[in-house]
Amino acid sequence: SDSTPSTHVSHGACSCTDEMEKCDHQDVPSAMTNSALHTEAAPEDQLEKNSAHLPAELTPADSGYAWVIVICAAFNLMCTLGVVNSFGVFSTYYINYIYPSVSAASIAWVGTTMSLFMLGGAIATGPLTDRFGFRLVSLAGTVICCVALLLASFTSALWQLVLTQGIMFGIGAACIFSPSVSLPAQWHEKRRPLATGIAVAGSGAGGMIFTVATQNMMDTIGHKWTLRALALILLCVSGTAGMFYKRRVSVPRGGISLGAIARDPRLIAVGMAGFMVN
Repeated sequence: SDSTPSTHVSHGACSCTDEMEKCDHQDVPSAMTNSALHTEAAPEDQLEKNSAHLPAELTPADSGYAWVIVICAAFNLMCTLGVVNSFGVFSTYYINYIYPSVSAASIAWVGTTMSLFMLGGAIATGPLTDRFGFRLVSLAGTVICCVALLLASFTSALWQLVLTQGIMFGIGAACIFSPSVSLPAQWHEKRRPLATGIAVAGSGAGGMIFTVATQNMMDTIGHKWTLRALALILLCVSGTAGMFYKRRVSVPRGGISLGAIARDPRLIAVGMAGFMVN
């Protein structure tokens, strides 16, 4: 009867018996709010973490410079594939005049190694462009191709032709071919198929132009000076075109997993199709 009636204050799910007494559960709503804020912020933090590994755009896509890249890639593919496709002219000349006692199958090793290293070298040129850039890799390939053709003009044995006009030229062509095929697609989004088609069409034009030009030069100045003339053409055309190469997006910070790419079923299908066509 003498006791003072207690005042009940409700704090959500908790009830306190004294008005002046602090409730230990007053911090529960704020703790829950903080937890919710951390939960909501977690996806944003994860998004920022993932975006840090994505390539950043250095230049907007579909700009005027994108068509400069397409034209330069077309000229590079015209020169590279033009020389490769014109080997049939050299092969006929080698069989009939230079190495008549050597079988055609042995002479074919020059063209075979040229195509093998040009197409297979793309495995190495991809990481090289990520590290050194498209311009340096393309210009290095131009120098290698020119030196290969110059050395081939001084050869006196078939195995020397295989090393120079075959393997060495194929390595240099890989440094030009792979960047020239992939770079136009990087610069275009809306008209990517058209841009890629125009660039790749340069290889077909090169096959027509260089085959006729090689045959005419072989008839007039001989095969040695023809090789030197082709080296000069490559130096002027591909050297100029390669100077305009540059990437539009940065290299992903986390790098590129070659194992994941090799397990991609789309890459396997396209690779097998290309292998069967070639």
